[in-house]
Amino acid sequence: MLRVSARQWTRVVLGLVGLVCAGVGLLASAAVKEQQRGGSARVAGIAWAAIPAGTFQMGCVPGDPRCAADEKPRHAVTISRPFDLMTTEVTLGMFKSHGFTPEPQPPWSRSDDQPIVIVTWDEAVEFCKGLGGRLPTEAEWEHAARAGKDGMLYPWGDKAPTDVAGAENGAAFEGDAAQPVGQYAPNAFGVHDMAGNVWEWVSDWAGVYQDAPATDPAGRPSGVVRLVRGGSYGDDPSNLRVSNRTPNAPDRVNLNVGFRCARDTR
Repeated sequence: MLRVSARQWTRVVLGLVGLVCAGVGLLASAAVKEQQRGGSARVAGIAWAAIPAGTFQMGCVPGDPRCAADEKPRHAVTISRPFDLMTTEVTLGMFKSHGFTPEPQPPWSRSDDQPIVIVTWDEAVEFCKGLGGRLPTEAEWEHAARAGKDGMLYPWGDKAPTDVAGAENGAAFEGDAAQPVGQYAPNAFGVHDMAGNVWEWVSDWAGVYQDAPATDPAGRPSGVVRLVRGGSYGDDPSNLRVSNRTPNAPDRVNLNVGFRCARDTR
């Protein structure tokens, strides 16, 4: 029997869903003014985690047999400036309350605290700009996911994920529906759902890693496909690994792809 790897299966699913949903666009949008940042790092009802500058090892963790070629070589990356990252994925409620009209969501999305999906890369960029922010770079995303713990497989460490709300190693995976955001324990930087629930758009075009240290890498200047990170509710643990990368066409919409915003520290 022909066997398909978890990575290959995820890409097939992303592609098929994208073909079914292709062409679905955002109907309307409106920019919103940023409110004064408070002590809890909140803007317009959205919570932000402060991500410190630092250097980390990006890519395949030594000894991980599940790494694909595009996760190598492992290399040192320096994020030279601190930044803020939303503590959760953008929710349906956030999307609507900030003046954006979502496309019809999947049957499992029945509350405003579900992650928004069926959203293109451009729509994600537009929403983040409305908050005075942007999509995180791939390097910023991985830095935030690793949370100062180099060499770990998942955002919480090496322990296999479990679908148990509140668990330190909790994640929504191997299921048929995303969960309301923030159901599982945050990582050491205070960020939830960096593994599982929904894939997350990052700003970079897909490309190969260079075998050299890098500072604030932003990916290739042009390309054909962007990247999504983190895995989703339909994936197995191999796709929830921090180093895992999956390309996705920027105009494609999927039932399991959402996003979160970053912003430069004020």
